[in-house]
Amino acid sequence: MYGCRLVAIIGACVASLGFFLSRWWANIWFYYITIGIIEGVGFALMYLPAIVSVNLYFEKKSAFSLGIAISGSGVGTFVLSYVMDAVVNIQSWLSYPSALLIEAAILLFGILCGFLMTPLPQEPSEQRRLQRQAEKNVISSNAPVTSENNVANEIVEPMLPNVSIQNSPSKSFFGQIIEQIDLNLLKNTAFTLFTVSNFLASLGFNVIYNFADDLANDSKVIKGHRTYIVMSIGLSNILGRVIIGYLGDRKWINRLLLFIITLIISGIATIIAPLCGSSVITHIGYASLFGFFSGGYVALTSIVLVDIVGKNKLSDAFGVLLLFIGIATAIGTPIVGAMRDAFSDFTRPFLWPYLIFGSCTVLSGVILFAIPFLQRKKPNGHQTEVNVEAS
Repeated sequence: MYGCRLVAIIGACVASLGFFLSRWWANIWFYYITIGIIEGVGFALMYLPAIVSVNLYFEKKSAFSLGIAISGSGVGTFVLSYVMDAVVNIQSWLSYPSALLIEAAILLFGILCGFLMTPLPQEPSEQRRLQRQAEKNVISSNAPVTSENNVANEIVEPMLPNVSIQNSPSKSFFGQIIEQIDLNLLKNTAFTLFTVSNFLASLGFNVIYNFADDLANDSKVIKGHRTYIVMSIGLSNILGRVIIGYLGDRKWINRLLLFIITLIISGIATIIAPLCGSSVITHIGYASLFGFFSGGYVALTSIVLVDIVGKNKLSDAFGVLLLFIGIATAIGTPIVGAMRDAFSDFTRPFLWPYLIFGSCTVLSGVILFAIPFLQRKKPNGHQTEVNVEAS
């Protein structure tokens, strides 16, 4: 509705504001608003156009292109985990509040990135499609056919020399947003199952990212070595996004099967994490395994989504998907923390939380084996082929 460029720019501003306001935090509830809600909304507004724009720009090698594009978050995890740890622990004017201000400043660079999202020129076939749709709307609708800021005005108005053009009643911002959410996509059983899968995966997806240091602390890993665990997640994540993204474009690769494998192995890595003992090497091992395959999961999500709903529905479908992913993330991470506190007297406090949520990730992969069967027959009963290979 507003375009990738504007949404990304607004997202960068909102996310930066969340970190900036956190500089004056007073209690945990203030953090829930600034880091949790404001920063979360900002990141969502940055993430959606970043994914959608790459899929729109690249017809061929889309998975590889997306893997390279989103590997930046892996670079951030690798670099900032070390830099921010150093900033917080430097005995000078720099401190934790200073680290928040630095991150707020870094996020403002997202504005420049947003400006680089140049809209693609409209192809003649797309122009003809819009014109046919406008003609159909003029004939079949009794409602006002044009409104302020309507992209179809340039097409419709020349067709209506003797028709009085009037503005339709304006809607609120949130009313327009709700109108854009296409929940009819959930009638597509394959998409619904894919959404359920991502919901389950997201319950435990951030567990390792958020609790790697706490798990290492409980396991008596040497404090100076713990940063290497998070850095290994970031480095392996970069490799996973690029390599698995590259494989996703190979014609001999079943993309859905590759996606399932990334989820199952990510879940297994989560389950075995509490069993790694006090050696930093074993912790780096599980972290690297998780980082590599979770990076592949992220790289393939929108690609497999296009295979399920088509490129024309990608932005709507990905928006609905992110809604459920956000809900799952908000549920899963606090529960893991609460369970860890409840089991604090145990030798391995994270054993059950990691086992339960790692199993959710494994299950999220297993249930996707049903998608080809759901796609073989559409609701109207016509047979259709399943397209899960690279185009």
